[in-house]
Amino acid sequence: MTREMRGTASACSNIALIKYWGKRDFTDNIPLNGSLSMTLSQATTTTTVIWDDTLSQDEIYLDGERVLDGRGLRVSRYLDRIRADYYRMPARVASMNSFPAGTGIASSASGFAALATAAFAAMGEEMPSDTEMTRWARRGSGSACRSIHGGFVEWLPGTSDADSTAVQLAGEDFWDLRDLVVLVSRAPKAISSSEGHKIATRHPFMAARQELLPARMLATKGAVAARDLMTLGALVEQEALEMHAIMMSGQPAALYMQPGTLKLLHAIRAWREDGLPVFFTLDAGPNVHVLCESRDAPEVRARIEQLMPGLSILENRAGPGVRVHEDHLL
Repeated sequence: MTREMRGTASACSNIALIKYWGKRDFTDNIPLNGSLSMTLSQATTTTTVIWDDTLSQDEIYLDGERVLDGRGLRVSRYLDRIRADYYRMPARVASMNSFPAGTGIASSASGFAALATAAFAAMGEEMPSDTEMTRWARRGSGSACRSIHGGFVEWLPGTSDADSTAVQLAGEDFWDLRDLVVLVSRAPKAISSSEGHKIATRHPFMAARQELLPARMLATKGAVAARDLMTLGALVEQEALEMHAIMMSGQPAALYMQPGTLKLLHAIRAWREDGLPVFFTLDAGPNVHVLCESRDAPEVRARIEQLMPGLSILENRAGPGVRVHEDHLL
């Protein structure tokens, strides 16, 4: 073993079409229900991990700055889980995002998928299987398990750490669906997703939601398999609004939507009535994911820019799975 071992990986975030909201186990991030997502090509986290036994403690750098707050502590606690089974040495970690973190674009998904993969790549041994990597990523952040794979991904909820894994349903080239993420706000959200899961789990509406979800999941998987945007869009809009209804009526209430969010949602509905096939979904944040097919993306972008000039738009295709590479950040 060398005194310093280095690995780097990049992972894309993902947008949940059927949502992960509420947990049965908060230690291993075992969800109440399964979920389905599309990996996002332009929302990427790149992370370098250096295992270095000359360090006295972990050093964590996010977007070029060392962090000593709860974000760094979360990374160190996650590395402790790897250290418990593998090398017991400190690490220097550097991570860079291509998009704003903490705003509802699932930065923890890409972040922990990249962190887990870089940590194992740095060991210089054979990488765990994709299935095992989805377990490791999920232990850091639930939705991170879906970012191990590219394209369209299902998270099989399971009932324990052993069987809660993610599988690819279709590759990144299967369907040229576009997700235009409109950055309504770059401000970090007041209630984190981790806290939101706790609020949701005790919400009285969650029992009814669990009864409805199996049929909705099956229908959504069928719409993806058929590349049927009209069916998929209706399902994902219902799913997003249902999740936000639970968020807004929780104790405390998580009011993630901003005035700009609602303005865009109403506009998307009006555009669809005019014949433009466009739909929306939302994660736990104010930013809007606008779904359309590639042939309509220029028109959709133009309408968004006219409606809300000056806002950044991150246009995604179905992205690749996690990648190990040699372009280290440190």
